[in-house]
Amino acid sequence: MKVRRALPADAAALAALECRQPRAAGWGEKGFATELAQPCAYIWCAQEQGEILGFLALRCAAGCAEILNVAVAPHRTRQGIGRALLRQAFAALRAQAAEQVSLEVAQDNVPAQALYARAGLKPLGRRKDFYGPGCDGLVMGMNL
Repeated sequence: MKVRRALPADAAALAALECRQPRAAGWGEKGFATELAQPCAYIWCAQEQGEILGFLALRCAAGCAEILNVAVAPHRTRQGIGRALLRQAFAALRAQAAEQVSLEVAQDNVPAQALYARAGLKPLGRRKDFYGPGCDGLVMGMNL
């Protein structure tokens, strides 16, 4: 498996993967194309034998990064792909002298919370009903 920066030509494949993962942000192909064109946006994808198996999208400005959208192909979850994407993103952020990274995760998405905690992120707060009525967003973050 190779982790690399996503290219504009990957937008359709990223959107197709996102459609198979209901907890992803729901950007669609146009959203990925728009995000890939932003100078402060970074999208990494995990690829094996030509298939994109996961992605992580973030924005970084003024030393602060926010992870916006993450998904791993349903048939490949819990195989280290999310961990590899986080590792690559954090290494790139450190190389750019970013100081902090944060994200929101649904309060009921325990597997994702565990992944982020293993990567070093800590709970910082809650956003009430962020993911809809009765589903708060847990804000997690860490210093790089």
